[in-house]
Amino acid sequence: MKRITLPWYVVFYIVVIYFSTVLNQQILTHFYTILSQSEGVSFLFLITPPLVLISFLTIVFLFFSFKYIFKAVMVFLIITGAQVGYFATKYGIIFDYDMMINIFSTNLAEAKGYITFESILLSVIYGFLPAAFLCYIKIRWPQSFFKAVWQRLLVFGIAAVTLIVIAVPYYQNYASIGRNNSILRKEISPYNYVYYGYKALKQMYFPTKIEFDEYGQSAFIDNPEERPELFVVVIGETARAQNFKHNGYARDTTPYTDNIENFIKFAPVQSCGTATAVSVPCMFSRQNREDYDEVKAQNSSNLTDLLKYAGYDVYWYDNDSGCKGVCKRINNVLISNSDPNLKDKCSSDGCYDEVLLPILKERLQIQAQNKQSSVIFLHIIGSHGPTYFLRVPKDKKVFFPTCERGDIENCSREEIVNAYDNTLVYTDYILSEVIKILEPYQQNFGTGLFYISDHGESLGEMGLYLHGTPYSIAPDEQKYVPMMAYFSNSFIEDHNMDLNCLENESKLSFSQDNFFHSILGILDVNTSFYNEKQDLFLKCRVWNKLPNRD
Repeated sequence: MKRITLPWYVVFYIVVIYFSTVLNQQILTHFYTILSQSEGVSFLFLITPPLVLISFLTIVFLFFSFKYIFKAVMVFLIITGAQVGYFATKYGIIFDYDMMINIFSTNLAEAKGYITFESILLSVIYGFLPAAFLCYIKIRWPQSFFKAVWQRLLVFGIAAVTLIVIAVPYYQNYASIGRNNSILRKEISPYNYVYYGYKALKQMYFPTKIEFDEYGQSAFIDNPEERPELFVVVIGETARAQNFKHNGYARDTTPYTDNIENFIKFAPVQSCGTATAVSVPCMFSRQNREDYDEVKAQNSSNLTDLLKYAGYDVYWYDNDSGCKGVCKRINNVLISNSDPNLKDKCSSDGCYDEVLLPILKERLQIQAQNKQSSVIFLHIIGSHGPTYFLRVPKDKKVFFPTCERGDIENCSREEIVNAYDNTLVYTDYILSEVIKILEPYQQNFGTGLFYISDHGESLGEMGLYLHGTPYSIAPDEQKYVPMMAYFSNSFIEDHNMDLNCLENESKLSFSQDNFFHSILGILDVNTSFYNEKQDLFLKCRVWNKLPNRD
């Protein structure tokens, strides 16, 4: 069969129009939603958004409108654009810098959870088939240099004139919408994922070189007690505060810890970000959310370093997608689901969080024998979606029916919430088991547990699913997380804590900005980088028995 032959500019416009009208449904839908809430919008203005998008992409794509690169670049953009468009329209995901960092940091087991029959089917329909059609078409390119130049100038001129004609009567309209809805520019495909993907990869593999700020080396443990300490910090994943009973939720999602003495449950805590790749490095740094700088954080000491400088043995065990750089200078282990020794707790979809329990038990035994004060971080996979059902063993599920698929938008609201709430119950089980493991050591050691999640999750509210929405527009479901703590009687005695006071303090509003200073404070790390105003425990310690702080 004879191949179809078309002039380059015809094929070019087909690609541009396809991208503008089909693969950019997110921004078009968002733009028209904004217009629907405005009064006095003229019909002529309503038809301009696709024309603006077509003209803009025309100018951008012209840079790739050359014989030997056009098909390769456009095939790549169409295939990736179809996948981005699917997740953008289905889950309301914004593909900005933070989201691209989060994507590139996701491990294979987590990534599998996003692959569904629907995602594959739509990727084929909107991505691979159009790309195959583009490959099949034979493109007729201009034979002379001058013809190639004036044709491209003409294409550019048409796009530029179109933008000018639209701008003359409607510039103020677009300027006003743009100022009040800055997120729109992050919804333009393929600009969003190409630009921010490039920035993310550059930072991950070719980071900005600045002098490493190794602050806090003079830190030391400043406590009068003789007992060493065994302290466990659990970093949760995707747990939102709204679904916890003590925050007013109708269900008891913490049945395992409800009756544990000395267990404190805090009011909703504001996160530093809406994705792990942002919130974890942020809360481990001494920077607050408002002034957080990723480059600075990655090139300076963090909480784990200061604990190590002070004299604690510090370990990090990870059942999630990695520590995002915060554990790279301490002892750290990333759990592998391919480890044959863990096959009873792992599958190709990842490992249940209880895989960390025997590892913790073994580590505590070693530390106890050495009588060495230790801080052990457990990074759990917790409630990571969209495959919530894969995070919980069958015998630990309590709410039914559950969503048993990755394309959760095709499940009922009840099924999604049930599957998600089961992950919270299971996390609560993990915390209770950690406390049980600590119990044998509480006579000879000061033992304690601190739990905080990295960010929250949307479960369909306002049409949003998952997390990673830019912080400025993210709903509270993604920005408020649970925080809980447990202290043994020996720890309370050694640190002169007033538990009644702490119960009252737990009702106040805190944020992940408090994490860095609160852990340093409760573990009596003496350093000039400690800020007592951000230590949520300080008010509840007996002043006349506190260690001296410089």
